[in-house]
Amino acid sequence: MKYLAYYENGEIISIEDYKEAAEKLKNKNKNKKETIQKFLLHKYIFTFCLDEVKDASEYSLCKKKGETHEVYLEKKNVQGNLICKQRETISEEEGSRILNGEIAWMKEDERPLVRDFYLQSTLNGLEYSHMMEFEREVYHYEKQDYVVFDKAIRRQVDQYFLECLFEDDVQVRVRRAKTIPRYILNMLVNIEPASEQWAYA
Repeated sequence: MKYLAYYENGEIISIEDYKEAAEKLKNKNKNKKETIQKFLLHKYIFTFCLDEVKDASEYSLCKKKGETHEVYLEKKNVQGNLICKQRETISEEEGSRILNGEIAWMKEDERPLVRDFYLQSTLNGLEYSHMMEFEREVYHYEKQDYVVFDKAIRRQVDQYFLECLFEDDVQVRVRRAKTIPRYILNMLVNIEPASEQWAYA
């Protein structure tokens, strides 16, 4: 399992401001490799259907389609501008089974987040709600800081997609990595410090 923590600020900007900012970021990093990623992210959101559950965690199944294809479970906690995520890679087949409601196999899985997902589903009524689609570009700014542009955000309703941004708007977010002290990481069983690739999504 991967663990990631970062501070995030965001706003909506015009397409003209996006083009200007993206060009500056390209010029800043033109001599560096792998500083830009472009991909389509499908985020299948799960919510708690029981009113008495007050869990602040957000659970989702994500499919990232770009130069590489990744499928993973994600657990997200938000405290102000600080965002903490746990992620566990799964196979395409496992993802399909989860979305089809076939979760019995998750009970004895060796991956902690997979087991947690099963417990939340069976005990606390965690159920699939809807899918969000993001057309995303991520630029490496400096050190472990990133600038994330969402050029389109859509919510799926039945067979239709609702646009969540105006045609000439782009959502931009700046992510600044927060280092987790080693002694805290050692307290988290089976959790590894996230590699830089995780900051892209």
